[in-house]
Amino acid sequence: MMFTLAGELRILHRRVITTTTTKIVPPSSEESPRLLLGGPEVFPSIEEDLIHYGQVTWAAGRSAENKLLGGSLPDLSHLWARGWADYLIVEADGSARRPIKAPNQNEPVVPLESTCFISVFGLSALGQPLHSNWAFRSEIISRLTGIHPGTPLTAEGLANLATHPLGGLKGRGPGMRAVVFLNQWDSQPDDYPLRHLAESILSKGQGQIERVLVGQLKPKIRLIVTQW
Repeated sequence: MMFTLAGELRILHRRVITTTTTKIVPPSSEESPRLLLGGPEVFPSIEEDLIHYGQVTWAAGRSAENKLLGGSLPDLSHLWARGWADYLIVEADGSARRPIKAPNQNEPVVPLESTCFISVFGLSALGQPLHSNWAFRSEIISRLTGIHPGTPLTAEGLANLATHPLGGLKGRGPGMRAVVFLNQWDSQPDDYPLRHLAESILSKGQGQIERVLVGQLKPKIRLIVTQW
């Protein structure tokens, strides 16, 4: 989603930095035209590359598993303060490729300067048992939502997870707009009551969530199907 958003912004001739505070798979050339690795010593190159490419992905380094390592919050603050980019998009948490997850006590790592806080949930988890095959840190999800391990995830359970202060809203700072993106729209039947799910999230969010977006990112991107 981060790279999809960056691509949309590039079409609008905005300059975008994509990065992470955790670990991410290196982007393809289609997802990001330029990748820079290193500490603040590489920052001067970012300004020039943004002018040339429009988008730069920056990471502090590379792990033994070939994942990009996130920079520190002070480094991100320093980079943003340079004023070179119109947008700085940060992946602040990971789900180990599961459609849903719950953060642990040290997650997510969200820059305080963030203005829009986006939480992402995969609709393919609906109706599936609360198990590690479908949920990352399923034991935490069980504790937050009251869903017993192995019990199918309901729409209400997903709404509870998305709006829990230690679930989908964990890490949101004061003044940050909150948006919930329900991904994998294509995994549900055409008549699935997505509007009801979206309205439930907004209701349970008690004014903290600005909007709910529904779409799919793979295999064919439909970023915004509808919104409530």
